[in-house]
This record gives sequence, C-alpha cells and structure tokens, in this order.
Amino acid sequence: MSPAHEAERRPSPAQMAVGWVFAAVVIFLAQRDLRRRPPEAVRGPVALWRTVAAIPPGAVAYLMFGRRRASSNASDEALGEAPAT
Repeated sequence: MSPAHEAERRPSPAQMAVGWVFAAVVIFLAQRDLRRRPPEAVRGPVALWRTVAAIPPGAVAYLMFGRRRASSNASDEALGEAPAT
C-alpha cells in the first residue's frame, strides 16, 4: 500500500479527539455507576467490574450487561406508590 493510501485511512486529529472524549465519558459513567450502585444490583463481583470498566469496551459491557434491572415493585416503592395487588 502506498503512503498516500495509508494517510487516507488514518483518522483526523478531530476524530481522534472525539474518540478520546467518548472513551473518557463512557469510563467515567461506568465507574460512577459502580460507586453508587449497591453490590446486590451488580451482576458479579464489583471489583471485577471496576477493573473491566477501566477500558472503553469493558465500560460499555458493564453498562449493557453488568447492571441488574430494578424490579417493578422496587420502582413503585421508590416513587412512593403502593404495589399493585
């Protein structure tokens, strides 16, 4: 491959900056969620997720698969509503 074609394949500095900002935001959100979420609401060991979420693919994996969904009764109680019987 010629050098001209190789230069075309490289991301521009602006694209690189956007990528780094996106990666930092995803990691920050995952780590903040792990800090605030009780261990019972995390699938698996929190320490493992903290390590995995230190890189962007791991942070995305945690945000997609590592969190337990709140049950509907828990969300009703949080809103101050009586559970349906």
